[in-house]
Amino acid sequence: MKINKKLLFFPALAVGIVVLVMAIKMKPDLPVKPAGDRARLVETIPLELKAIAPVAVGFGKVAPKVEWKAISEVSGKIVYRHPRLEKGQILKKGTEILRIDPLDYELKLVQAQADLNSAQTSLAKLKQEEDNLKQTLKIEKNRLVIANKELERKRNLRQRNLASQSEVDQQQQSTLSQRKIVLDIENQIGLMPDEMKVAEALVKVSTAKVEEAQRLLDKTVITLPSDLRIAQVDIEQDQVVNMQQTMLVGHGISVMEVEAQLSIHDMRTLASSIGKFNRDESGIPQPDMTFIKAHIELNSGNLHATWPARVARISETVDPNQATAGVILEITQDYRDLEPTTVPPLVNGMFVQANIEGQANPSWVIPERALHGDKIYIKDENNKLIIKPVEVLYRRDNQVVVDGDLMQGEKLILNDLLPAIEGIMLKEVHSEESES
Repeated sequence: MKINKKLLFFPALAVGIVVLVMAIKMKPDLPVKPAGDRARLVETIPLELKAIAPVAVGFGKVAPKVEWKAISEVSGKIVYRHPRLEKGQILKKGTEILRIDPLDYELKLVQAQADLNSAQTSLAKLKQEEDNLKQTLKIEKNRLVIANKELERKRNLRQRNLASQSEVDQQQQSTLSQRKIVLDIENQIGLMPDEMKVAEALVKVSTAKVEEAQRLLDKTVITLPSDLRIAQVDIEQDQVVNMQQTMLVGHGISVMEVEAQLSIHDMRTLASSIGKFNRDESGIPQPDMTFIKAHIELNSGNLHATWPARVARISETVDPNQATAGVILEITQDYRDLEPTTVPPLVNGMFVQANIEGQANPSWVIPERALHGDKIYIKDENNKLIIKPVEVLYRRDNQVVVDGDLMQGEKLILNDLLPAIEGIMLKEVHSEESES
């Protein structure tokens, strides 16, 4: 008789179910732990407000604060060129570096001085002439008085028939002539102020021409206004230069600048740390940089050098490609104190890192591992878990500065909890960070 193999499946299934039920019933009960033993172990530190300042890092190139260009203000042939006038050389303030042929300008100065002397002589003559006319006028007025008295005397004699009419007419003619002389002198004196003004104006014009000629002569000698490093030389001995031609470029060495590019977020973080903004004369708010610290670093191979810096100002534009803003730092250096074997001098084009530290303010500072996304874990007085949302302000030295509804002395949980369910029981264990 042939048995169907499919029918054997059901008895085997029934036997398996019976064995499973008997195994479950015969299993011994597991011991039940007290509720306290189910508490999660956590490491905690107390929350405290600490004075901390944000630090922003940017990069930029060193550039001189002062760039001086020697632009010719006169034309002529170069008759002197300083032997050390070469790219890279450092020359002291007041050094004569170039001299343009001064002959033409010396001739112009002599001619201008001659014109000035002539104008001054003419003015002096006018003044002397005016004085002479005034003295002559006094004399001629006295003569006129005498002539009038003589005319009056002869008229009286004529009335008494002691003088002829011709004598009276002759004296009257003499009196009129004297009166005309006085009138002519007065007219000449009246014209003197205008002539004096013209002469004085000529003296001023001649003086200005002398000063201009002297300035042009002085401009034939080019001297350095300060200690400079020569960056570019475009002139040679015996070369003829024209006006407004750039002959050389020099860079100041005492103060250098770095325009460090910072992200907008870092700029905002630094600005928010500054407690006071003063307004300038135009009413524009300006940050108080008193408590802002900065320094720049140069890293090249095994060379690591730092220089203290000062935040001078903010750049006027935002880099459209990187969406960064420029912060301009000033670095003062004295070449006399440099030690080239340890710290090199700052030169144009050097790529450096800039570190800017904002103003320190009391803040909630927590370890990086205590932050879980945008939340932190707090153990309350009942040893239960509280999950609090926080806002991350910035990070520094593996620490996170946060803001939120936090209280001084609350116990911050350092380790992670999986799963983190608010209200679960906690048990505190010893933490090395709490001791530190």
